[in-house]
Amino acid sequence: MAVPLTLAPEHDLYAQYLAFCRTLTALAGQADPILREIAGLKLASVVGQLDLLASGTALFSGTEGWRTVYEKILASPDLREYRSVAWVRATDYWQDAPGRQSMRANFEAVQRGLLIERIVILRDDLWPSGTPLPTLDIRPWIEEQHNHGIWVLLVRQNDLASEMDLLADIGIYGGRAIGTQELDDRSRTLRFTLTFDPQVVRLARDRWERLYLFATPYQTLLDRAPPRA
Repeated sequence: MAVPLTLAPEHDLYAQYLAFCRTLTALAGQADPILREIAGLKLASVVGQLDLLASGTALFSGTEGWRTVYEKILASPDLREYRSVAWVRATDYWQDAPGRQSMRANFEAVQRGLLIERIVILRDDLWPSGTPLPTLDIRPWIEEQHNHGIWVLLVRQNDLASEMDLLADIGIYGGRAIGTQELDDRSRTLRFTLTFDPQVVRLARDRWERLYLFATPYQTLLDRAPPRA
Protein backbone atom coordinates (compact mmCIF):
# COMPACT_ATOMS: atom_id res chain seq x y z
CA MET A 1 0.00 0.00 0.00
CA ALA A 2 1.51 3.32 -1.08
CA VAL A 3 1.78 6.06 1.53
CA PRO A 4 1.65 9.75 0.49
CA LEU A 5 5.20 11.11 0.84
CA THR A 6 3.99 14.25 2.59
CA LEU A 7 2.26 12.14 5.25
CA ALA A 8 5.08 9.74 6.11
CA PRO A 9 7.13 12.19 8.25
CA GLU A 10 4.03 13.40 10.13
CA HIS A 11 4.10 10.67 12.78
CA ASP A 12 0.89 11.65 14.56
CA LEU A 13 -1.13 11.78 11.32
CA TYR A 14 0.60 8.73 9.89
CA ALA A 15 -0.51 6.58 12.84
CA GLN A 16 -4.11 7.70 12.30
CA TYR A 17 -3.80 7.04 8.57
CA LEU A 18 -2.73 3.45 9.21
CA ALA A 19 -5.56 2.93 11.72
CA PHE A 20 -8.06 4.33 9.22
CA CYS A 21 -6.79 2.00 6.50
CA ARG A 22 -7.03 -1.01 8.82
CA THR A 23 -10.59 -0.07 9.71
CA LEU A 24 -11.63 0.28 6.06
CA THR A 25 -10.05 -3.06 5.26
CA ALA A 26 -11.98 -4.73 8.09
CA LEU A 27 -15.16 -2.97 7.00
CA ALA A 28 -14.76 -4.44 3.51
CA GLY A 29 -15.35 -7.83 5.09
CA GLN A 30 -18.84 -6.86 6.24
CA ALA A 31 -21.34 -7.97 3.63
CA ASP A 32 -24.69 -6.82 5.06
CA PRO A 33 -25.99 -3.99 2.80
CA ILE A 34 -27.67 -2.11 5.63
CA LEU A 35 -24.46 -2.06 7.65
CA ARG A 36 -22.52 -0.95 4.56
CA GLU A 37 -25.02 1.83 3.97
CA ILE A 38 -24.66 3.04 7.58
CA ALA A 39 -20.89 2.87 7.23
CA GLY A 40 -21.02 4.92 4.04
CA LEU A 41 -22.98 7.66 5.75
CA LYS A 42 -20.61 7.70 8.73
CA LEU A 43 -17.57 7.81 6.47
CA ALA A 44 -19.03 10.69 4.44
CA SER A 45 -19.52 12.61 7.67
CA VAL A 46 -15.97 11.91 8.82
CA VAL A 47 -14.52 12.92 5.45
CA GLY A 48 -16.50 16.17 5.59
CA GLN A 49 -15.11 16.96 9.03
CA LEU A 50 -11.56 16.13 7.92
CA ASP A 51 -11.94 18.35 4.84
CA LEU A 52 -12.92 21.22 7.13
CA LEU A 53 -9.93 20.57 9.41
CA ALA A 54 -7.61 20.42 6.41
CA SER A 55 -8.81 23.89 5.43
CA GLY A 56 -7.83 25.19 8.88
CA THR A 57 -11.22 25.14 10.60
CA ALA A 58 -12.54 23.08 13.51
CA LEU A 59 -16.29 22.95 14.13
CA PHE A 60 -17.99 21.98 17.40
CA SER A 61 -21.78 21.60 17.30
CA GLY A 62 -24.14 21.22 20.26
CA THR A 63 -21.38 20.61 22.78
CA GLU A 64 -19.31 22.49 25.32
CA GLY A 65 -16.29 20.35 24.41
CA TRP A 66 -14.82 23.29 22.50
CA ARG A 67 -13.92 24.90 25.83
CA THR A 68 -11.10 22.39 26.33
CA VAL A 69 -9.46 23.61 23.11
CA TYR A 70 -10.23 27.23 24.04
CA GLU A 71 -8.45 26.87 27.38
CA LYS A 72 -5.52 25.05 25.76
CA ILE A 73 -4.95 27.94 23.35
CA LEU A 74 -5.15 30.46 26.20
CA ALA A 75 -2.44 28.48 27.98
CA SER A 76 -0.11 28.49 24.94
CA PRO A 77 3.22 30.03 25.97
CA ASP A 78 3.56 31.88 22.65
CA LEU A 79 0.21 33.68 22.99
CA ARG A 80 0.69 37.31 24.04
CA GLU A 81 -2.77 38.82 23.63
CA TYR A 82 -6.36 37.66 23.49
CA ARG A 83 -9.12 39.95 22.27
CA SER A 84 -12.74 38.93 22.65
CA VAL A 85 -16.22 40.24 22.05
CA ALA A 86 -18.98 39.10 24.41
CA TRP A 87 -22.44 39.77 22.98
CA VAL A 88 -24.54 39.50 26.12
CA ARG A 89 -28.22 38.82 25.48
CA ALA A 90 -29.07 37.13 28.78
CA THR A 91 -28.11 37.69 32.40
CA ASP A 92 -26.72 34.15 32.73
CA TYR A 93 -24.22 34.62 29.91
CA TRP A 94 -21.12 32.49 30.62
CA GLN A 95 -22.29 31.96 34.19
CA ASP A 96 -23.10 28.26 34.13
CA ALA A 97 -20.50 25.71 35.27
CA PRO A 98 -18.64 25.48 31.91
CA GLY A 99 -18.71 29.26 31.56
CA ARG A 100 -17.34 29.78 35.06
CA GLN A 101 -14.52 27.32 34.35
CA SER A 102 -13.61 29.26 31.20
CA MET A 103 -13.61 32.52 33.16
CA ARG A 104 -11.19 30.98 35.66
CA ALA A 105 -8.97 30.05 32.71
CA ASN A 106 -9.07 33.72 31.69
CA PHE A 107 -8.06 34.88 35.17
CA GLU A 108 -5.20 32.36 35.32
CA ALA A 109 -4.00 33.50 31.90
CA VAL A 110 -3.91 37.12 33.07
CA GLN A 111 -1.84 36.06 36.07
CA ARG A 112 0.65 34.45 33.67
CA GLY A 113 0.99 37.78 31.84
CA LEU A 114 -1.49 37.37 28.98
CA LEU A 115 -3.13 40.62 27.89
CA ILE A 116 -6.90 40.08 27.65
CA GLU A 117 -9.15 42.77 26.21
CA ARG A 118 -12.88 42.11 26.19
CA ILE A 119 -15.56 44.27 24.59
CA VAL A 120 -18.96 43.50 26.13
CA ILE A 121 -22.02 44.33 24.01
CA LEU A 122 -25.08 44.86 26.21
CA ARG A 123 -28.78 45.03 25.40
CA ASP A 124 -30.56 48.20 26.51
CA ASP A 125 -32.35 46.44 29.35
CA LEU A 126 -28.95 45.47 30.78
CA TRP A 127 -27.48 48.95 30.32
CA PRO A 128 -30.35 51.42 29.90
CA SER A 129 -29.65 54.64 28.04
CA GLY A 130 -28.79 57.49 30.39
CA THR A 131 -27.56 55.25 33.23
CA PRO A 132 -23.87 55.39 34.12
CA LEU A 133 -23.39 51.66 34.65
CA PRO A 134 -25.03 48.35 33.64
CA THR A 135 -27.75 46.90 35.84
CA LEU A 136 -26.95 44.73 38.83
CA ASP A 137 -28.19 41.72 36.84
CA ILE A 138 -24.94 41.69 34.86
CA ARG A 139 -22.60 44.12 36.60
CA PRO A 140 -21.04 41.60 39.04
CA TRP A 141 -19.93 39.44 36.10
CA ILE A 142 -18.30 42.48 34.48
CA GLU A 143 -16.71 43.69 37.70
CA GLU A 144 -15.21 40.30 38.45
CA GLN A 145 -13.34 40.39 35.16
CA HIS A 146 -12.28 43.99 35.72
CA ASN A 147 -11.01 43.15 39.21
CA HIS A 148 -8.99 40.20 37.85
CA GLY A 149 -7.06 42.39 35.40
CA ILE A 150 -9.05 41.93 32.19
CA TRP A 151 -9.33 45.19 30.24
CA VAL A 152 -13.11 45.41 29.87
CA LEU A 153 -14.91 47.82 27.55
CA LEU A 154 -18.65 48.24 27.15
CA VAL A 155 -20.91 49.20 24.26
CA ARG A 156 -24.69 49.40 24.02
CA GLN A 157 -26.20 47.14 21.39
CA ASN A 158 -28.39 49.97 20.12
CA ASP A 159 -25.28 51.99 19.29
CA LEU A 160 -24.44 49.35 16.70
CA ALA A 161 -27.75 49.58 14.83
CA SER A 162 -25.93 50.65 11.65
CA GLU A 163 -23.04 48.22 12.20
CA MET A 164 -24.85 44.91 12.50
CA ASP A 165 -21.84 42.90 11.32
CA LEU A 166 -20.13 43.81 14.61
CA LEU A 167 -22.69 41.86 16.65
CA ALA A 168 -20.96 38.57 17.36
CA ASP A 169 -19.34 36.45 20.04
CA ILE A 170 -15.72 36.07 19.00
CA GLY A 171 -12.28 35.49 20.45
CA ILE A 172 -9.08 36.46 18.62
CA TYR A 173 -5.99 34.57 19.77
CA GLY A 174 -3.21 36.92 18.71
CA GLY A 175 -2.52 36.33 15.03
CA ARG A 176 -3.05 32.59 15.38
CA ALA A 177 -6.78 31.87 15.28
CA ILE A 178 -10.30 33.20 15.75
CA GLY A 179 -13.13 31.47 17.58
CA THR A 180 -16.78 32.28 16.87
CA GLN A 181 -19.49 31.15 19.28
CA GLU A 182 -23.17 30.90 18.38
CA LEU A 183 -25.60 30.75 21.32
CA ASP A 184 -29.27 30.02 21.85
CA ASP A 185 -31.61 32.24 23.88
CA ARG A 186 -30.46 30.51 27.09
CA SER A 187 -26.78 31.24 26.41
CA ARG A 188 -26.02 27.60 25.55
CA THR A 189 -23.57 26.87 22.77
CA LEU A 190 -25.14 25.90 19.46
CA ARG A 191 -21.92 26.00 17.48
CA PHE A 192 -18.30 27.01 17.99
CA THR A 193 -16.02 27.51 15.01
CA LEU A 194 -12.26 27.80 15.40
CA THR A 195 -10.39 29.06 12.32
CA PHE A 196 -6.62 29.17 11.86
CA ASP A 197 -6.70 31.02 8.51
CA PRO A 198 -4.43 34.13 8.75
CA GLN A 199 -6.63 36.13 6.39
CA VAL A 200 -9.77 35.39 8.43
CA VAL A 201 -7.89 36.38 11.58
CA ARG A 202 -6.81 39.68 10.01
CA LEU A 203 -10.39 40.48 9.02
CA ALA A 204 -11.57 39.70 12.55
CA ARG A 205 -8.94 42.02 14.01
CA ASP A 206 -10.12 44.77 11.67
CA ARG A 207 -13.72 44.28 12.86
CA TRP A 208 -12.55 44.36 16.47
CA GLU A 209 -10.81 47.69 15.85
CA ARG A 210 -14.06 49.09 14.37
CA LEU A 211 -16.03 47.91 17.38
CA TYR A 212 -13.44 49.43 19.70
CA LEU A 213 -14.43 52.89 18.39
CA PHE A 214 -17.90 52.46 19.91
CA ALA A 215 -16.72 51.07 23.25
CA THR A 216 -15.97 52.77 26.57
CA PRO A 217 -13.53 51.31 29.12
CA TYR A 218 -15.32 50.07 32.21
CA GLN A 219 -12.79 51.92 34.36
CA THR A 220 -13.81 55.18 32.68
CA LEU A 221 -17.46 54.47 33.45
CA LEU A 222 -16.58 53.79 37.08
CA ASP A 223 -14.67 57.06 37.31
CA ARG A 224 -17.65 58.99 35.92
CA ALA A 225 -20.30 57.24 37.99
CA PRO A 226 -21.57 58.93 41.16
CA PRO A 227 -21.22 57.01 44.43
CA ARG A 228 -23.69 54.11 44.78
CA ALA A 229 -24.45 54.20 41.05
